[in-house]
Amino acid sequence: MTTMTPLQRALLAIDHLQPDRIPVIPQTHIWASYNYGSSSDELMYDGRRYAEIQIQAQRDFGWDGIFVATDSCALAHSLGLEVLATDLGVAPSPEGILKSLDDADKLELIDPRTTRLNEWITATRLLVEALGDQVLIVACADQGAFSLAAQLRGMQDFLLDVGYGVHEAQIHQLLTFCNQYILQFAECLMAAGAHVVTIGDALASGSLISPKTYARYAFPYHQALAAAIRERGGRLSIHVCGKTTHVIERLANTGAHIVEFDSMTDFDVALAAAAARPVCSAMWMYPR
Repeated sequence: MTTMTPLQRALLAIDHLQPDRIPVIPQTHIWASYNYGSSSDELMYDGRRYAEIQIQAQRDFGWDGIFVATDSCALAHSLGLEVLATDLGVAPSPEGILKSLDDADKLELIDPRTTRLNEWITATRLLVEALGDQVLIVACADQGAFSLAAQLRGMQDFLLDVGYGVHEAQIHQLLTFCNQYILQFAECLMAAGAHVVTIGDALASGSLISPKTYARYAFPYHQALAAAIRERGGRLSIHVCGKTTHVIERLANTGAHIVEFDSMTDFDVALAAAAARPVCSAMWMYPR
């Protein structure tokens, strides 16, 4: 078999076709930031430097793909949430910006390009210009709707809201807003040339919520986002941490091109779910 470019190899794997070997795309973008003399809290305001570091890392290690992200609270931060500096980068404040679900009415969609999210867009564009014809560029659209809503409301308060279940309409109103903002950002990343956009929805994990809660409050928004990305000619990856075995069939039926999970999920169950849902092109596993 003729040697393929990393991009060809990755796209074939995503499309369930046979590449010359398994693509290697480790999520080491944060590690690379520190390894090459910077940090995530510095690079979240410097997309050009971020791109330089990731280009150097790819050339040094030959990875088949590059991730674009500096942290996991960028969307919420751009909407006004305070972030906290830690030794490993920034983290969302446990206190949300919504004192109650009623305050969701005050949220307004803004242009991501007018916020620090523009640095991720810049980094994506520069990476595509430098390596986009050879290497898969995976741009993170940050959090899924369930996790973003939790950051905006405050994670503990949001999970209590969901658990009590007495304000379901307001919860869905907040989740709808979050999905709209995620899509708005994803559109910017796709316009910058990203081959894949990805979201992480850690709080939608079976380690935190039940399959019934996932089906009610996370799955519809994963499905809607995947459909919108497909309509725009893009590819979506959804990452959910922790125990996802009991919801993996739903994840495979979101319409996403890729579902990412980690070692707490039963691989055989995940493989069977992907095989039964041709619309889900690939499953990526992250060992711990």
